[in-house]
Amino acid sequence: MMRHTSFLTVLSLSVFAACAADDDQTPTTPTSQVEGEMRYKDATTNADGSPREAEAPPAQQALVTVEVRGTGTIGGLEATECALESASGQFRALFDSTVQIDDGGVYAAGYGEGDGRIETLGGCEIPNLTVGVITDVVVRAELEANTVNCQSYCDANARATAEAQCQGAQDQASCRGAAESTASASCNTECTTQREVIVAEASLSASLLGELDAEALRAAAFGDFAADLTFDRME
Repeated sequence: MMRHTSFLTVLSLSVFAACAADDDQTPTTPTSQVEGEMRYKDATTNADGSPREAEAPPAQQALVTVEVRGTGTIGGLEATECALESASGQFRALFDSTVQIDDGGVYAAGYGEGDGRIETLGGCEIPNLTVGVITDVVVRAELEANTVNCQSYCDANARATAEAQCQGAQDQASCRGAAESTASASCNTECTTQREVIVAEASLSASLLGELDAEALRAAAFGDFAADLTFDRME
């Protein structure tokens, strides 16, 4: 029940933001949606052996990208370096959405016409495409690194690291406490000084999308589905 309540809260915020848009700017009407929960990579147990639920990021915005890969017939590439890629027939369709994560980690990302781009794997825009088959679907979320989410991400990551390092130790509390402290400090230094984003990715079955043509991809009409995401690295 909590999950549905949070999900409705996110949807309400999205609707409010769309209604509050400038009169000169017509908001994109979503034709597809991805929703789920976001969590950090975390320890699965506490030091006493009791189960532990993975921590959710604090409420904030995230960039959620859906990448659809496949093969087909590519035409209209003019630049030499781009034209060479057309022979492989490999393409990717990328759809971006900025979402608000609630304090329970729930998100809902809407996509509409104009939110996507279709290109070769090398990044050349594809003017003409006949889709053959969809091979991969990846949902990626990025949090812009800052002092708040670096701290919460690094604390969770340190708990996971300490849990792995201290397996079999007689004094779990002492071992994990020391390991967590070291790992968290090192992670925080890297996160706040060397990294730009905290990343989560999930690979999904291409069968979720059924059979799509290029027109449906350009309109972001790939349907609605769920994707739970775990933040487990920095870039």
